[in-house]
Amino acid sequence: MIFGCLRKDHRMPRRTLSLFALAGLLAVAACSSADPSTFGTSKKKATSTDSPGTFGTGADAPGATATGVCAPAKGQAEIPGNKCDDDDDGTVDNAATCDAALTNDGSAEDFARSMGICDTVAKGGFGLVSAKFTRGYGRDDAPMAQQHGVLEKFGSVLKPREGKRLGVLSTGFAQEFDGAPGALFGGDAQGKDWFDSQANPGNGAAPPGYPKAAGSCPIATDVNDVINVRLTMKAPMNASGFKFDFNFHSGEWPAYICSRFNDGFVAYLSAQGFNGGKPENISFDAKNNPVSVNNGFFDRCTPGVQIGCEQGATPGTSSCPGGADELAGTGFGVLGSYCPGGGGQSVSGGATGWLSSQAPVKPGETFTLDLMIWDTGDGELDSSVLLDNFQWVAGEVVTQTERPGPR
Repeated sequence: MIFGCLRKDHRMPRRTLSLFALAGLLAVAACSSADPSTFGTSKKKATSTDSPGTFGTGADAPGATATGVCAPAKGQAEIPGNKCDDDDDGTVDNAATCDAALTNDGSAEDFARSMGICDTVAKGGFGLVSAKFTRGYGRDDAPMAQQHGVLEKFGSVLKPREGKRLGVLSTGFAQEFDGAPGALFGGDAQGKDWFDSQANPGNGAAPPGYPKAAGSCPIATDVNDVINVRLTMKAPMNASGFKFDFNFHSGEWPAYICSRFNDGFVAYLSAQGFNGGKPENISFDAKNNPVSVNNGFFDRCTPGVQIGCEQGATPGTSSCPGGADELAGTGFGVLGSYCPGGGGQSVSGGATGWLSSQAPVKPGETFTLDLMIWDTGDGELDSSVLLDNFQWVAGEVVTQTERPGPR
């Protein structure tokens, strides 16, 4: 560990004014020496009474039905990779894509299609029932249109995990760079405070119990600039769960590691087949920490530099075994001295890299998945999450988040 520093930039006065919103704790991850390969390796079967945030590596049983038996039939979903012609169309493992013609400024339904949700209840009896952008959990008011987008790529390296597009949600601008060419999401940037968190603190709504703290890091309770895409879906009869890929980026790295301002992302599931029917987040690391810069998977960043140098953060030296290459061209990967005196330059943010979360649902049930991201404690410095590759899952399903294989 090394000593921290007090940065004298324009953000400090604003951030120190809102210390009243303190609660709880978060755990340090990218700033630690923890080996990310240890995350997502514990096993547990998911049942109707399963606790939230359990992880596993059990494979899905081969086949089409929820019990794992290959039984092709019209009206079923095609389950990728199970070597079964689930939908009885004469071709094995030919899951559809539906995002090639989408534009960046489309509807929430288009956003769902960018993730790979191609089936709809209206057309085939299962799949998407409805989709809506909101300013948080339990709210119906719309966020800013610039906070959601459908992109062909994100930066110079990151490409869609399926199809031709991926979806982006952001507390700033849902695009490469934060609102203008070269504009940073973190580093020396101010960020986009869409709804004026100084005049209107807590202007969004997180699910009950969030932001959630862990470990020894402080966490504010107010959330701002929230954007949520609320997906209501009906599971096909041959599916016992679903999964999707995400990649969380945050401009809170490196200066605000383990501080009360660490932005968050949750995938909040309400389903009869999950957690005894009680809604909860399904995207965690192995210590059940929700997704933030303090999550164990957050390792796309510059190794060997000072972190946590702002007042109220926890100082240290970064590990970042994933490196910073994936941040090129995103607005999170611009080199600079964001913690002066800390062993050289670093990128202007960091990321988890692609992760995959999955959870059980009951065959044929209608369920709701809220995918949301927020600024914590203020509206400054921005975070974004990429979303893609939604798939139905058959056989035994454990609730888990892990590194997916190559596309």
